[in-house]
Amino acid sequence: MASPNPIDYFAIKNTLSLYCIALDTKDFGLLEQVFTEDVDAKYPFAAQKGARDLADTIQKRLAPITSQHALTTQTISIAADGRTAEAVTYFTGIHFGQGKWKGKEFTAWGKYVDTLTLFEGKESLPGASGQWLINRREVVFMGRLGEERVMEGE
Repeated sequence: MASPNPIDYFAIKNTLSLYCIALDTKDFGLLEQVFTEDVDAKYPFAAQKGARDLADTIQKRLAPITSQHALTTQTISIAADGRTAEAVTYFTGIHFGQGKWKGKEFTAWGKYVDTLTLFEGKESLPGASGQWLINRREVVFMGRLGEERVMEGE
Protein backbone atom coordinates (compact mmCIF):
# COMPACT_ATOMS: atom_id res chain seq x y z
CA MET A 1 0.00 0.00 0.00
CA ALA A 2 1.52 3.28 -1.13
CA SER A 3 1.30 6.41 0.98
CA PRO A 4 -1.08 9.12 -0.24
CA ASN A 5 0.44 11.93 -2.27
CA PRO A 6 1.02 14.69 0.33
CA ILE A 7 0.16 17.39 -2.23
CA ASP A 8 -3.35 15.89 -2.45
CA TYR A 9 -4.08 17.12 1.09
CA PHE A 10 -3.41 20.68 -0.09
CA ALA A 11 -5.51 20.12 -3.23
CA ILE A 12 -8.41 18.97 -1.03
CA LYS A 13 -8.01 22.03 1.21
CA ASN A 14 -8.09 24.24 -1.90
CA THR A 15 -11.33 22.62 -3.08
CA LEU A 16 -12.95 23.18 0.32
CA SER A 17 -11.70 26.77 0.48
CA LEU A 18 -12.94 27.54 -3.03
CA TYR A 19 -16.47 26.76 -1.79
CA CYS A 20 -16.24 29.63 0.72
CA ILE A 21 -14.83 31.99 -1.88
CA ALA A 22 -17.65 31.13 -4.30
CA LEU A 23 -20.29 31.90 -1.66
CA ASP A 24 -18.73 35.11 -0.35
CA THR A 25 -18.00 36.56 -3.80
CA LYS A 26 -21.31 35.25 -5.17
CA ASP A 27 -19.40 33.65 -8.05
CA PHE A 28 -21.51 30.50 -8.03
CA GLY A 29 -19.92 29.24 -11.25
CA LEU A 30 -16.90 28.35 -9.11
CA LEU A 31 -18.98 25.60 -7.49
CA GLU A 32 -18.36 23.53 -10.65
CA GLN A 33 -14.77 23.28 -9.37
CA VAL A 34 -15.99 22.16 -5.92
CA PHE A 35 -18.75 19.57 -6.50
CA THR A 36 -19.23 16.60 -8.81
CA GLU A 37 -22.14 16.91 -11.24
CA ASP A 38 -24.09 14.30 -9.26
CA VAL A 39 -23.24 15.53 -5.74
CA ASP A 40 -25.55 14.41 -2.94
CA ALA A 41 -25.83 17.27 -0.44
CA LYS A 42 -27.74 17.64 2.81
CA TYR A 43 -28.00 21.16 4.23
CA PRO A 44 -30.17 22.14 7.23
CA PHE A 45 -32.36 24.17 4.85
CA ALA A 46 -32.50 21.71 1.91
CA ALA A 47 -31.34 18.39 0.51
CA GLN A 48 -30.10 18.51 -3.08
CA LYS A 49 -28.95 16.08 -5.74
CA GLY A 50 -26.77 17.53 -8.47
CA ALA A 51 -24.33 20.42 -8.61
CA ARG A 52 -26.52 22.75 -10.67
CA ASP A 53 -29.54 22.40 -8.34
CA LEU A 54 -27.30 22.82 -5.31
CA ALA A 55 -25.69 25.97 -6.74
CA ASP A 56 -29.15 27.42 -7.55
CA THR A 57 -30.41 26.70 -4.02
CA ILE A 58 -27.34 28.28 -2.39
CA GLN A 59 -27.55 31.31 -4.70
CA LYS A 60 -31.20 31.90 -3.75
CA ARG A 61 -30.45 31.36 -0.06
CA LEU A 62 -27.61 33.91 -0.03
CA ALA A 63 -29.20 36.47 -2.39
CA PRO A 64 -30.44 38.86 0.35
CA ILE A 65 -27.18 38.98 2.34
CA THR A 66 -23.42 39.36 2.14
CA SER A 67 -21.32 36.79 3.95
CA GLN A 68 -17.97 35.62 5.19
CA HIS A 69 -17.33 31.91 5.57
CA ALA A 70 -14.20 30.77 7.43
CA LEU A 71 -12.82 27.24 7.79
CA THR A 72 -11.08 26.17 10.99
CA THR A 73 -10.42 22.73 12.54
CA GLN A 74 -10.09 20.00 9.94
CA THR A 75 -9.27 16.34 9.41
CA ILE A 76 -8.64 14.77 6.01
CA SER A 77 -8.23 11.03 5.39
CA ILE A 78 -7.29 9.79 1.94
CA ALA A 79 -8.25 6.17 1.20
CA ALA A 80 -5.52 3.59 0.68
CA ASP A 81 -6.22 3.51 -3.07
CA GLY A 82 -5.73 7.29 -3.25
CA ARG A 83 -8.99 7.80 -5.18
CA THR A 84 -11.39 8.97 -2.45
CA ALA A 85 -11.08 11.02 0.71
CA GLU A 86 -13.13 11.93 3.77
CA ALA A 87 -12.92 15.41 5.28
CA VAL A 88 -14.53 16.97 8.33
CA THR A 89 -14.12 20.74 8.42
CA TYR A 90 -15.45 23.13 11.04
CA PHE A 91 -16.76 26.45 9.76
CA THR A 92 -18.08 29.82 10.85
CA GLY A 93 -20.48 31.54 8.48
CA ILE A 94 -21.37 35.17 9.19
CA HIS A 95 -24.34 36.52 7.25
CA PHE A 96 -24.74 40.30 7.11
CA GLY A 97 -28.21 41.74 6.61
CA GLN A 98 -29.03 44.24 3.87
CA GLY A 99 -31.85 46.75 3.45
CA LYS A 100 -34.10 46.76 6.50
CA TRP A 101 -31.73 44.23 8.10
CA LYS A 102 -28.57 46.35 7.65
CA GLY A 103 -26.56 46.27 10.88
CA LYS A 104 -27.95 42.84 11.86
CA GLU A 105 -26.18 39.56 11.39
CA PHE A 106 -26.69 35.85 11.76
CA THR A 107 -23.74 33.59 12.57
CA ALA A 108 -23.73 29.82 12.12
CA TRP A 109 -21.07 27.48 13.46
CA GLY A 110 -20.93 23.96 12.18
CA LYS A 111 -19.08 21.34 10.23
CA TYR A 112 -18.94 20.11 6.67
CA VAL A 113 -18.73 16.32 6.44
CA ASP A 114 -17.49 15.57 2.93
CA THR A 115 -16.58 12.66 0.71
CA LEU A 116 -14.35 13.63 -2.19
CA THR A 117 -13.41 11.84 -5.39
CA LEU A 118 -10.18 12.23 -7.33
CA PHE A 119 -10.46 13.08 -11.03
CA GLU A 120 -7.10 12.23 -12.56
CA GLY A 121 -5.95 14.26 -15.52
CA LYS A 122 -7.90 17.33 -14.44
CA GLU A 123 -5.78 20.36 -13.63
CA SER A 124 -5.44 21.17 -9.97
CA LEU A 125 -2.62 22.12 -7.66
CA PRO A 126 0.81 21.42 -9.25
CA GLY A 127 2.05 18.05 -8.03
CA ALA A 128 -1.42 16.81 -7.02
CA SER A 129 -2.74 13.54 -8.43
CA GLY A 130 -5.62 15.41 -10.09
CA GLN A 131 -8.65 17.46 -9.10
CA TRP A 132 -10.55 16.57 -5.93
CA LEU A 133 -14.31 17.23 -6.01
CA ILE A 134 -16.96 16.76 -3.33
CA ASN A 135 -19.47 14.04 -4.24
CA ARG A 136 -21.23 13.92 -0.87
CA ARG A 137 -21.70 16.72 1.67
CA GLU A 138 -23.58 16.98 4.93
CA VAL A 139 -23.74 20.32 6.71
CA VAL A 140 -24.30 20.09 10.46
CA PHE A 141 -25.02 23.20 12.50
CA MET A 142 -23.40 23.17 15.95
CA GLY A 143 -24.53 26.64 17.03
CA ARG A 144 -26.46 29.63 15.74
CA LEU A 145 -26.58 33.18 17.02
CA GLY A 146 -28.15 36.41 15.87
CA GLU A 147 -31.05 37.51 13.71
CA GLU A 148 -31.89 34.63 11.38
CA ARG A 149 -34.46 36.74 9.53
CA VAL A 150 -31.60 38.53 7.71
CA MET A 151 -31.74 35.49 5.40
CA GLU A 152 -35.27 36.50 4.33
CA GLY A 153 -34.22 39.85 2.87
CA GLU A 154 -36.63 42.77 2.42
